[in-house]
Amino acid sequence: MIGLNKNDKIEAVIETLGYKGEGIARLDRVPVFINGALPGEKVRALIILVKKDFAVGKLLEVLSPSPLRVAPVCPVFGKCGGCDLQHLAYGEQLGFKKRAVEDALAKIAHIRVNADDCVPSPCEYGYRNKISMPVRKSAKGASAGFFAYNSHRIVETDDCPLQTEKVRKLMPALRVVAERFAPYDEESGKGELRHFSVRDLGGRISLTAVVTRDVRSRIIRAVKDCGADVDELWQNVNRTRGNVIMGDSSELILGERKPYNYCGLELYVHPNGFLQVNSGVAEKLYAKISELASRANVDRIIDAYSGSGVLTAMLSGSAKEVIGVEIERAAVDSADELMRGNGISNVRNICGDCADVIPRLLSEGNSEKTLIVLDPPRGGCDAKVINAVNSCGAEEVVYVSCNPSTLARDLAMLTSYNVASVTPFDMFPQTKHVETLVCLKRK
Repeated sequence: MIGLNKNDKIEAVIETLGYKGEGIARLDRVPVFINGALPGEKVRALIILVKKDFAVGKLLEVLSPSPLRVAPVCPVFGKCGGCDLQHLAYGEQLGFKKRAVEDALAKIAHIRVNADDCVPSPCEYGYRNKISMPVRKSAKGASAGFFAYNSHRIVETDDCPLQTEKVRKLMPALRVVAERFAPYDEESGKGELRHFSVRDLGGRISLTAVVTRDVRSRIIRAVKDCGADVDELWQNVNRTRGNVIMGDSSELILGERKPYNYCGLELYVHPNGFLQVNSGVAEKLYAKISELASRANVDRIIDAYSGSGVLTAMLSGSAKEVIGVEIERAAVDSADELMRGNGISNVRNICGDCADVIPRLLSEGNSEKTLIVLDPPRGGCDAKVINAVNSCGAEEVVYVSCNPSTLARDLAMLTSYNVASVTPFDMFPQTKHVETLVCLKRK
């Protein structure tokens, strides 16, 4: 039995970091997880949860700080659920992420590799080109900010150091805009305003108001009255009761669209389209994938889970034919627009579920001269995609992942391939998240 009780106060030495960035101490060989604590530190903590084989503590005091500890930049760090590692020196964040990838592959897939060093971000702060701010009902009316860790409780804030300067200047005005609308209530499904989504498109600001019904005239008036400096204003209607931020329907209601130079491509960005949030790291990641594709010397490249087509377009020079497969209609439309606008004629974008489309594509043509690029969402690849890749005969597969756990699960199922290289990229500085590029070669 575990020898701890809820509300116990303990002193302990932190041994290591968990995969969520939490400090781990051991008392009588029982792991105690303490957010905000770093390896080597002696800390005081309040036990807030006790389970059969572990406990969770709340950090009360750092008795002997680690030399790797730094002062967090954000005043709501530790309350907001967005950042996990602002208290850890940036170089050590990179080491943590490399180890996190290696540990996930070893523990889940039983694949032991020495990953490359984590590729750093050009910017430790101010790197995000997108922000999502939920609006929810509170005791005083509308609350806009970010969700607290592991909850849907709003942490109100006027600032976020991860965002660009233009977005940071806009945030206070968005909280004023929110006060003019009935905030969304998740329990009842009532309310008008659910979310703000903002993108900085090379200095041009695109704001999307996610609402439960058409309120365009009021949104336009509120944005103008509150001095929100935006170049594009969109309304997205989401009537569902789930946690998905965006609904299917987005409409430009103010301003005009202009092309955005992203990774050397001119593209129009739709609110429902996907872009990597860190443009500087995305350029490094896509350049590495393009290098691998060129070395593969194939006739055809299939880009599964292709989003808005940026990577698909960058791969167009590495094969005679490139096929992007994406389930989101708006993203596919953006991808088609991207190819036309950049004079790319050897790319075909297919709107469909990868689970249905990829097996069919891999049954056609000479798969041995095909390079498969897998870039799925956090949940990883569908089993049908994995099975089709295993049996297709392609010599190489490139897997891009934002989730080491599902990456490891899928690599364990890709039994026809060996891992040739693993390269982490720090797409999300100050957080526990890591982007990973894996090159696989057929056994």
